[in-house]
Amino acid sequence: MQTQETTVEVSAELQHKLERLRRAYRLPSTTAVLELLISSQIDQSVFAMTGIRPGPRMAIDNTRPDTGREG
Repeated sequence: MQTQETTVEVSAELQHKLERLRRAYRLPSTTAVLELLISSQIDQSVFAMTGIRPGPRMAIDNTRPDTGREG
């Protein structure tokens, strides 16, 4: 899957709200907050269309550089 980066300008008020959510969820950035919100909205849309709730997701720590080794 290929992803594309998009730069988004937000108001000071929205930036403040994103920062509060970042701290509440203990996320590394406001970008991570936006990704979480978008993912949640997609899950809700899928459920509304199909009646099937998405299953659990595997947690991946992508904050450490990849060393090419397991563990």
